[in-house]
Amino acid sequence: MDVRPDQLSHREFYRILISSVAPRPIAWVSTLSREGRPNLAPFSFFNVISAKPPLLGFSPALRRLENGQEVKGTLLNIRHTGEFVVNVVTYEIAEAMNITSGEYEHTVDEFELAKLATRPSEIVRPPQVAASPVSFECKLYQIIDFGTQPPSGSFVMGEIVSVHVEENVLSEGQLDGNALDLVGRMGGTQYSRTTERFEIPRPPVKR
Repeated sequence: MDVRPDQLSHREFYRILISSVAPRPIAWVSTLSREGRPNLAPFSFFNVISAKPPLLGFSPALRRLENGQEVKGTLLNIRHTGEFVVNVVTYEIAEAMNITSGEYEHTVDEFELAKLATRPSEIVRPPQVAASPVSFECKLYQIIDFGTQPPSGSFVMGEIVSVHVEENVLSEGQLDGNALDLVGRMGGTQYSRTTERFEIPRPPVKR
């Protein structure tokens, strides 16, 4: 079977994307509104995009409403403040992450809703998820907008200005994958757990 994006509805093509481009890492993004109200939401269109400058990127889609659409609180807050934190998601806190994925009103504090403690950041104002072992403090680098109708959205790039790493996920000064126990997003309501890994050395190339 061969399909083209213009031959399917947006929802049908979206299902192909999220089911085949997987597992995807999860950016659990914490922000503050202009008034200082906390916001926390997960995004699985996410990855590291550059080492120098150190950049992370994620894509929040427009939220579909009965009478139109609106920008998600995360993106609105970043536009206003220019700051955010990306917290990694482990198996232990996956359920709490899922609670914060609801389409809540902008006034809802997801930290409080999911009963999550915060950890202060060193440079930016938004707090970190205390239960997350690795948190990236980011300053806004660039936003690219793709469209004005759902499921279009934006691509947010943030420059990492500080990283918090818990000691219990380090082994000989390096991050330990077994201790991290990260989860990834699959299609639909499925997630994956990074408990089974294998190594394949790169082939030697003579120059």
